[in-house]
Amino acid sequence: MNDEIDLRPYLSALLRRWWIILGTALGVALLVGVLAWIRTPPHTASTSLLIVPASAQVTLDNRFTSRDSLLFTTTVNQREALLGLARDATLEERVAAILESEGRLPDGYQLGNLSQRITIETDGDLVRITARADTVDDARRLATLWGQEYTRLVNETYTRDTSSLELVEQQLTEARERYQAAQAELETFIAQGELAAAEQEVRRLSDLVNSARAAGTDRFADYLRRANDIEQILRDAQLLRQRLGDQSADEVNVADALAALLLRIRNLSDQGSDRPILQLDSSLTDNAVVTVADLDRLITALRAEYQDVRSEAERLSELPPNELSPDSSLSLYNRLAAAQTRLEQLNARQRELTRNRDITFGLIEVLMRRIDELRVADAAPQVSVRYLGTVTNPVATIGRTVATQAAIGALAGIFLAAVIIVVLEAVAVARRNTALTPKPAGD
Repeated sequence: MNDEIDLRPYLSALLRRWWIILGTALGVALLVGVLAWIRTPPHTASTSLLIVPASAQVTLDNRFTSRDSLLFTTTVNQREALLGLARDATLEERVAAILESEGRLPDGYQLGNLSQRITIETDGDLVRITARADTVDDARRLATLWGQEYTRLVNETYTRDTSSLELVEQQLTEARERYQAAQAELETFIAQGELAAAEQEVRRLSDLVNSARAAGTDRFADYLRRANDIEQILRDAQLLRQRLGDQSADEVNVADALAALLLRIRNLSDQGSDRPILQLDSSLTDNAVVTVADLDRLITALRAEYQDVRSEAERLSELPPNELSPDSSLSLYNRLAAAQTRLEQLNARQRELTRNRDITFGLIEVLMRRIDELRVADAAPQVSVRYLGTVTNPVATIGRTVATQAAIGALAGIFLAAVIIVVLEAVAVARRNTALTPKPAGD
């Protein structure tokens, strides 16, 4: 069995019917060229635009985190979005509205008719928009409007949203109201005078407590001083008794010493105290003659008084300061503690009011800086498009377009005719093979 396909019949069929292939190609080319000529307006104009990426990035306050999706898209995606925007129906609606106001909108216009007359070409960052129309003016006007509106649309779309600025301004207004309320509350608290009165009360009670402590300390010092004086008088009395016991002593000098001793004792008793320190016998102060027995009684009294005063001084030295004057110290301490507690409460309230005022003022400063930064950022879009100009294309360009369409149609005609001839030849070969095949004997 021979499995090879014989192509000679098909090639022979194509060669025999060459005139059919040629005629079909010419017919299709003519038809496509005519249609292209009819559908393609004879005049075109092109608008050139330049896509300018952002050369600087505005850095905002680090206390605010703004995430713009444009910063996280790739260059390819961004370029595709820009080209898609050039063919968007929103752009056509803008252009159609302007043409309608100028009276240049074609009759029976429907959305999409203008887009069919627009061709978008790119060369790097250069975008070329070509418009077709029946007249040169219409083509130029359509290309110009399309390019200008596209520029505006891109700049509006890729500029940061101003709603964030309005939101921050609203927050600033609320922060100012809060600041005024906090300042008024602080001023009202200070004007009530409770804090000043509490401070004065604490100072007054502190002075009283210090005075009470000083009084107790002075009392202890007074006992020490009196004990020292009594000790000196006791020594003088002992010396005077020794002189009286000496028979050879001068009586005049002894009398003078005795008078001086009595004067010192009287002065010490007259200094004042919570109780008399010395209880003098009348014989010592009124009698002119003093014996050794009188001095012995005086020495005994002085020793007893010295021991009492010394014991009291030692007792006072062992007491805490607040017990040196127990009658008023405890009450003063309690009143001072209560006044200090009240003062601390008022100070805490003032600190709270001041902190609230300062926090709102700091918020106002931050929001004002944020508004300034947003205004700067709004003026710096991520991508901008610049309109370069519009030119009218030569008519020869349209001829080349028609010729290209006709050539494509001719190739399509050749292919179509060849396929039909091959199919017909294959059917004919199959029929011939069927007729030459012998039938079985039993048939």
